[in-house]
Amino acid sequence: MMLVHSPPASVQISTFLNACGHAVLGATHSLPQSQAQSQNLEQQIRSQYRPTRVGGNGVVVGESGSVLVLQQDGLKAIPASYGPYWYSSFKNGHIRGSGIQHGGSVGMSNLRPLQVGEKLYLVNMEINQAEIVFYVQSCGTCDASSADPNDPPYRARLAIQFDKGYQTSSDFKQVQSTIGQVFGVEAVQGRRVQVPQTPAPPAAIPSISLTLKFPATFVSAQAPTDQLQLNANNSFSLQEGGQAYHGNFTVTGNSFELTISESNTKTTATFEGNKLTDSSGQVWTLREQSAASPSSDTLLHNEDIIKMAQARFDDGIIIAKINGSKCQFDTSVDALIGLQKAGVSSAVIKAMVGAGK
Repeated sequence: MMLVHSPPASVQISTFLNACGHAVLGATHSLPQSQAQSQNLEQQIRSQYRPTRVGGNGVVVGESGSVLVLQQDGLKAIPASYGPYWYSSFKNGHIRGSGIQHGGSVGMSNLRPLQVGEKLYLVNMEINQAEIVFYVQSCGTCDASSADPNDPPYRARLAIQFDKGYQTSSDFKQVQSTIGQVFGVEAVQGRRVQVPQTPAPPAAIPSISLTLKFPATFVSAQAPTDQLQLNANNSFSLQEGGQAYHGNFTVTGNSFELTISESNTKTTATFEGNKLTDSSGQVWTLREQSAASPSSDTLLHNEDIIKMAQARFDDGIIIAKINGSKCQFDTSVDALIGLQKAGVSSAVIKAMVGAGK
């Protein structure tokens, strides 16, 4: 759902010392061939891939550098407002996420997959002995004519890995060919990116054209297996990307703010008509609601939970069903033992016991 990164001080100092050292040595000795080849390769790489300066809020500062065009699926990013980058690596033709977001914590629901063909600013680049690291940011403002000030920038870090010593064993074309599997280059060097000087006026908040009755279940238009259920007690359950999340929500006008318990992060969504649009732009459609109130025939019993568990429903789905239904569970000691023997998980049994309070 849903900073200006300069090279580390140690890198800057190291670069300075190397430069000074080469100047002194150059007075009496020539550089070894392998070292000269490594420096020449690095110069060629840096001349082809030139960073763009951006502020902490993701706004371009001054002249633009290289704009990259993503060539492969699998690269994920997080909002620039979080500060750090989401780490991924590329090797043997595949992008893999590290699963660890360095420098802070963020819920999986805040990740956005970057799309093939999407344009990205190169914000920073590190060239190491076994990898070239690209820091990139989505750039809805790459073209002034299509700039969208309401499109938040997202950031990612991708380490393109090579065999150790590639700087002396490979030439620029070989390295560029590997990088080209992930990033094409659309050079815009020397052109100032036009950033709106004044923010666009906020769009008028649409009125809610549908009375929302709880529990309300929304299904992702992009991934129908992803579901969000809002309950009358201001709790919610979310099934997204094969993961289950829970938490609470508040409503202001037609805006929802959801606090995800698992990551203690917040995300927002706007309700219009029968759709929710979350902060990443994902659209969720309201499942048709019945006008009739639930009858005694729709009460959930122990047998219903056992059927769902034996049908291998995810715990999050079963718990969402419990939270959104009228329940009449037998929670006696013998009944609880029977549930456990039937394969019902402890998390679901806990939700059943809580539903009876």
